[in-house]
Parts: sequence; C-alpha cells; structure tokens
Amino acid sequence: MSSFMLPASLDTRAAPALHEALMGFDGQPLTLDGSQVESLGGQCLQILLAAHEVWAKHETPFAIENPSDALAAQWSAFGAPLHQLSPQGDPQ
Repeated sequence: MSSFMLPASLDTRAAPALHEALMGFDGQPLTLDGSQVESLGGQCLQILLAAHEVWAKHETPFAIENPSDALAAQWSAFGAPLHQLSPQGDPQ
C-alpha cells in the first residue's frame, strides 16, 4: 500500500498540489497520514472526499490514518464523517 503524508496546511493554496499528488496514486491502495495537519480548508476537504469516492468506485483501499486533533476537529466542523475514511471505518 502506498502512503502519503498530508501537509500541515490544507488550505486553498494547497488544493492544486494535493489534487495532483493524489492523482499520482490513482488505482493504488493509499493511506494518508494526517498526523501533521494543522488546518483544513473546504477545497482540500472536497478533494479528499472526492478521492475517497474514486477509490471506492474502484474498490481500492483509501484511508486517513493518525489524524491530528486539528484535522479531526476541523473535519467534524464541516459535518463530514472522518471515521468513514479511517481504516475499517473505525471512529477516531
């Protein structure tokens, strides 16, 4: 399984690079390490959710592991269920 460290800042400026990085893993099982994330913006959230949908359609594993407290809190503030992107859907 491939892994990718999410950057500390997932703001609007980070969105194009995040999208490009994720597409580089297209078709491969992928684990994202969220331990360094300090901020999450709406565009990066949408990119992560869309990537999850693409991987799910291809029945390819895609997960966020080790979400930082900031990532988990900001993800929840958007009303999105982070646990669906955790390995085996485990709540964080």
